Amino acid sequence: MSNVFKSTALNRIVDTKTAITILRIIIPLLMIYNHGFFKLTNVLGGNFGFLDPIGIGAAPSLILATLAEAICAFLVLIGFWTRGAALIVVLNMAVAMFFQDLPADGLPGIELPLLYLVGFLVILLLGPGKFSVDGMIRS
Repeated sequence: MSNVFKSTALNRIVDTKTAITILRIIIPLLMIYNHGFFKLTNVLGGNFGFLDPIGIGAAPSLILATLAEAICAFLVLIGFWTRGAALIVVLNMAVAMFFQDLPADGLPGIELPLLYLVGFLVILLLGPGKFSVDGMIRS
């Protein structure tokens, strides 16, 4: 077997910034496609029926979830204001986990929000990677 797949040799082919870029594109795309788009459609269509996990009302809860799962996820996707946008998504996923999914479904219910939370947390900690708007602005 080739030495390429040894953890010490793989970084000669793919650097950390490339790996985080892949994560920065895939995770937000999945969130937007599976969650954010439908929430945004509901908000724009005036359908504010939604859960109220923190007691602020269904409409404000939907608007905040839409901000995180559509708008902030898109900002992370393009790498603009990446860390701030990722932080908002992490907070949103923490609310989904601890105030909605865990009480309703127990530990099995938090699997998806936990995966999103960890993905966006890694992006928050490591930054946007390569080929981001943030990187173009810094240049």
